[in-house]
Amino acid sequence: MPAFVFLLLPILFWSGNYVLGRLTVGDGVDPYTISFFRWFIACLVIIPLAFPKIRQDLPQIKQHLPMLTFLAFLGICNYNLFLYIGLQSTTVTNAVLLNSLMPVMILITARVLLGSKTNSLQNLGILVSTVGALVIVSRGSLDTLLHLTVSSGDLWIITAAISWAIYSVLLVKRPAMHLLSFFAVTAMIGTCIQFPLYLLFSSKDLAELTTANWGAIIYMSLFASIGAFICWNAGIQRLGATTAGHFVHLLPVFSIFLSTLFLGEVMEGFHGIGIFLIFSGIGIATLLNKQLANRAQKTS
Repeated sequence: MPAFVFLLLPILFWSGNYVLGRLTVGDGVDPYTISFFRWFIACLVIIPLAFPKIRQDLPQIKQHLPMLTFLAFLGICNYNLFLYIGLQSTTVTNAVLLNSLMPVMILITARVLLGSKTNSLQNLGILVSTVGALVIVSRGSLDTLLHLTVSSGDLWIITAAISWAIYSVLLVKRPAMHLLSFFAVTAMIGTCIQFPLYLLFSSKDLAELTTANWGAIIYMSLFASIGAFICWNAGIQRLGATTAGHFVHLLPVFSIFLSTLFLGEVMEGFHGIGIFLIFSGIGIATLLNKQLANRAQKTS
């Protein structure tokens, strides 16, 4: 499978999680219940599959337990829980806009933590795709952008994005473990971190959860958790955190298509303009940049 597919699939799965997350939170299910059971169910599925690899990697797990715990705290606990909390008190426009800025956060984080640098083509690609994301979330209206207000929900979304940026950058320093055991161990640790939070802050009786609520949580477990995280980690290992950051711009694109299919929303002209700019930016920053780099390497 081409390397870029490993980064496309998580964005598709997370877009579905985004739509279902909004619906589930809007249905009165608190974020602590959603996030905890999303990962609890994911652990029930992934641990038996990963157990042989976990036994094989046990020395690495013991040696690097602090790093594994930190990654679980950032990527399994913080990002998901903070996103659901933020969706309770911010607008959809604000939330998608702030998530669209994640590639910039990843670039800044990679520069601060790893000393990574970007070239002019990568910077141009980031700029073009960011403009495309802004066109979509602002519905092509400058007035919408000028009147955005910062709420507590916005701050939660920003914190979630920062957590994910740090997680994505630090993945290049993860222990030399099999990807499946790495994911299973961090999922277990992240779920354990969330358990006391669920007990303390959950406000939803499990008996009140509907079939649709459980269906959404199971989707989040199987696709937005297991499928997406394995693909995202594999994609970063192949293409790097900087390249992976560009693909986050596709989140509003896929969300629009899913909203059209499942929520009855209508595609408009500004959607087409934004999607074109997003794909153009990703093409400049990844494909074109790679082609020129290969040419320079051959001529040198």
